[in-house]
Amino acid sequence: MDFQLMKRRYGPTVHLTPTGELDLDTRAALDEVQTDLDGVAAVACDMRHLTFMDVTGLHGLIALAHRLGTSGIAFFAYNWQPQPLRLINLIDSLYPPADRNHGGPTQLLRRSLQGSATAARAAGAARAARQDTPSRATSPSVRPRARSRAGSRT
Repeated sequence: MDFQLMKRRYGPTVHLTPTGELDLDTRAALDEVQTDLDGVAAVACDMRHLTFMDVTGLHGLIALAHRLGTSGIAFFAYNWQPQPLRLINLIDSLYPPADRNHGGPTQLLRRSLQGSATAARAAGAARAARQDTPSRATSPSVRPRARSRAGSRT
């Protein structure tokens, strides 16, 4: 089956829809995605029409997600079909992360919009909490008052 990559832009978001088989012969189409991404904040990739992906296609997709991330552009892939999803799961099972706090090789492809939004909200809340709490270096020294015992006079 032929490979096609539909690219649509809606403001700061680019939507990609790959169709067909992503393999050694069609991987080069992913390299063209990064052209003309000025002002883009996110790339959302709908995988519902990607029927097959081999390891070279997977590597190309991971490389694209990494390049976008280093440019400050979020990448999200969703609606995975069974065969590409099996390949992703197989790669992660063969190459588990050394540190359990980090995801496997396909971590960038597994990010969900909901999970990223939750993480962004938590990071924003933590930032706001840090700004609301005065630091010790800028706050005046206040010594706590000694508590008196009940029934005793000082």
